[in-house]
Amino acid sequence: MKTVKKYIFLFCCLLQTFIQASGQKDLFTISPVSFNMRDYDEFSAVQYNDGLVFCSNRTQNIFIARVDSLNMPLLNLYSVKKKETGKWAAPEPFLKEISSRKHEGPFTFSKDYKTLYFTRNEGEVNGIYISKYDGSKWEMPTPFTYNESQSDVGHPCISDDGKRLFFVSNKRGGFGGFDIYVCTWNKNRWSQPKNLGPEVNTAFDELYPFSQANGRLYFSSNRPKGLGGLDIYFSKEKNEKWTTPKPLSTPLNTKSNDFAYWSDSTDLHGFVSSDRSSHSKLCDIYEFTMNFPYMNNCKPQEKNDYTYVLEEPGSIGKDSTSLGYEWDFGDGSKIRGKSLKVEHTFPKIGDYNVQLNVIDTITGKVSNNVTSYSFPVADIEQPYITAPETAKPGEEIIIDANKTFLPDKTITNYYWDFGDDNIATGITVKHTYTESGKYRIKLSVSYTKDKGTQSLNDCRYFEILIQDSEKSIINNK
Repeated sequence: MKTVKKYIFLFCCLLQTFIQASGQKDLFTISPVSFNMRDYDEFSAVQYNDGLVFCSNRTQNIFIARVDSLNMPLLNLYSVKKKETGKWAAPEPFLKEISSRKHEGPFTFSKDYKTLYFTRNEGEVNGIYISKYDGSKWEMPTPFTYNESQSDVGHPCISDDGKRLFFVSNKRGGFGGFDIYVCTWNKNRWSQPKNLGPEVNTAFDELYPFSQANGRLYFSSNRPKGLGGLDIYFSKEKNEKWTTPKPLSTPLNTKSNDFAYWSDSTDLHGFVSSDRSSHSKLCDIYEFTMNFPYMNNCKPQEKNDYTYVLEEPGSIGKDSTSLGYEWDFGDGSKIRGKSLKVEHTFPKIGDYNVQLNVIDTITGKVSNNVTSYSFPVADIEQPYITAPETAKPGEEIIIDANKTFLPDKTITNYYWDFGDDNIATGITVKHTYTESGKYRIKLSVSYTKDKGTQSLNDCRYFEILIQDSEKSIINNK
């Protein structure tokens, strides 16, 4: 170990600043997991089969305390499963094959859980090591090709398709502190590391990358203007460049160190690590659930159309050649002609008293109300988005769900996904797009049906074009 910061690099604590920011606390439920220990660090939880694997420096034996050369407890990997009751069982050491008298830190699994990449402090070097499962046991770890003796390499994360390996390093040629790099799997080997560039990396530290299946790259950074310490950010690759990172809102980010984000394929449930509740700045694992519906199965919004074809199938009168017909639609409009089948557009929703009158074309006599009935005109049963069809970058627009029509359903909330990695709740929302492009606005409405208690969701989408133009057409159809 060169300095104390070597050990710090393996997990969490860096200097803090305190800057207040707003968030959407109501969108998340978050709580510490039950297997956290008061006097030790737990962090970097990752799903493994039907449980979790995480990092901790907890003591494995009450009589033997394993420590490093600086008398710090060794960091190791532990596994934990849930009982049938839904509670967490007692954690156990994960793999004896990789356990050593060195720190084993942040890690990642391949999608099939047969390859493990993990950070290890090997003497003077922090590097990545790889272990493979051969069907019966885990092989002895081998060093990553791009470990360096002059710099630290660690915090590996494999992409969902297995084709990219993200990691961090303070190697020369970066932007300062620790930067995030990526290697691509090509011809059965990893390519040369590529720095993600100034869109992601800064003169500060970027750590704990996590590649989500939805294309987001989550990571932690102590860059300025955050809530404090390490904050969690995400970026997406667009046209071979990374978008400007956006911080997660509270309560995922706090004034303390928040890092090691991991989530399942929905990106609505996962784990983060933080020292927010510890007076001694020890790290704990927190489980979070986003109170937001999964919107991958949204249907396109249908246009409300009040045009109907009306037809009187019966025969009225024996000598139909001398008869004409008058349709009275109950909305102030009438049509005369020879047809018992007409098309009419009603002005709005409502119940209309439609009458069919018969006219004797020879005598001119009108037989009123030969047939009449109440004709209901209603919107399509669906969540409904009212929004501009076009807008300019930087222009604040109003979007609402006031025309949502879900009869016999008690609506409990309205959820919005604006298609630019921003979300909101409420029947009426405001939003500003910063870049040109076509975006898909999604609206999911949660409701209970027939006075039931079960919560259900229905989702629709509407496409908006953001471009520099002089006109914005409002969709009030």
